[in-house]
Amino acid sequence: MAKLIILLAFIFLAWYLRNRFISTPKADRKRLITGWLLWLTVAIVVAMALTGRLHWIGGLMALSVPFLRQFALWFMQRKLNEMDHKNSSAQELSPQSDMDRPKALQILNLGEQPSREEIIQAHRKMMQKNHPDQGGSDYLAAMLNQAKDLLIKELNDDE
Repeated sequence: MAKLIILLAFIFLAWYLRNRFISTPKADRKRLITGWLLWLTVAIVVAMALTGRLHWIGGLMALSVPFLRQFALWFMQRKLNEMDHKNSSAQELSPQSDMDRPKALQILNLGEQPSREEIIQAHRKMMQKNHPDQGGSDYLAAMLNQAKDLLIKELNDDE
């Protein structure tokens, strides 16, 4: 009778997992399977420790491996983000020093005497392509902003 209950439990579990897999979007299936394998590993290690086939300290060590891996990945990602932030901060400072009118006109792809509206339109068009939130570079966005600011400041000074 116990074997029949265990068999029915496995059949129900297989049916549930199949339906869950089918209803999961294809992009998330790899993550779902990884989670299932992790839980299967946990169940096997616990069962082995409970039946005496694995010492409980060995079981704890085996169960700690995924958590240590996740911690190591989190730590490395944090360090890489800090390094990237330092590099982007250094890049943002560099374009301020050598921006002049010809370079600003070239960056915004404008003629010699652009109007205020032309400057703003060119800046808006280029920022839509190069904004950091859209996958563009912080450096390019800073250059575009500096070019626009310089040209508009010159227009205001002339008036």
